[in-house]
Amino acid sequence: MTTIPGLREWVAVAVPTTGRTVWVTPQSPVLPRQEADSVVLDRVLPLLERPDDLLAEVRGVLRPAGSLVVVVPSPGRSPAELRHGVRRRDLLAGWPCRAAVEHPSWLLAAADFAVLGDTRAVFRVPDPAGADLVAEAAWPTADLRPRWPGVLPVGFRRLVARR
Repeated sequence: MTTIPGLREWVAVAVPTTGRTVWVTPQSPVLPRQEADSVVLDRVLPLLERPDDLLAEVRGVLRPAGSLVVVVPSPGRSPAELRHGVRRRDLLAGWPCRAAVEHPSWLLAAADFAVLGDTRAVFRVPDPAGADLVAEAAWPTADLRPRWPGVLPVGFRRLVARR
């Protein structure tokens, strides 16, 4: 269960309502070997050293013309981040696969997926000191998480692609 209010609903809007959908999350990073009409990679790609291996597996289980929804953190330049001294390069440096955060559409195109949509949104996490944003794959490392009073703005990108 996510501690980021509204994130799962925002992702679900992009998932087709018919057919079999497989969700892969940081808490369940295994892709089942069953054929699927759509696959959701929810905050998984930045955690992998080689995301192209997972994308190859997705191609193997996704039916022709199937949908792929990819969600990655999106460090932004919000006024709150600037006030509290969070630097984009610091947020990007902590991910094992920095390209998945900076250029996820390039990774999808290289894996032979056609990117149909790329949407960004900022979610407000109440009491960020109590939220485990590292386990949620919303923040790269605990060392880089600043002390935010009240509410932490956390950005994400949602990409929709087809095989």
